Amino acid sequence: MDALLLILFALLHVADGIVTYFGLSWFGLEEVNPVLNYCAGYFGLACSITALKLVALGFIAFVFAGRRRIKSRWMTATLASAVTFYGWVVTNNVMLVIDA
Repeated sequence: MDALLLILFALLHVADGIVTYFGLSWFGLEEVNPVLNYCAGYFGLACSITALKLVALGFIAFVFAGRRRIKSRWMTATLASAVTFYGWVVTNNVMLVIDA
């Protein structure tokens, strides 16, 4: 179950990066993440989104690799909460792009 949640969380991160890029570059939406705004000012939007998502995916891969050592219902509940929240984030971003 944890592996499925981690894979879903990683896929949601990729979807968020794609939707964020399209929303900011093609539809003129504004980013509310101050870290992405700061990085985009120095490195450009595409490089910043890619780098930040690669860091997040690296962390997810680290957790995925160590998932066998952590046998806890709290981890599963935390992962399920993170997937639910990030699912809401991606859905919200898609709705913003559609409404733009």
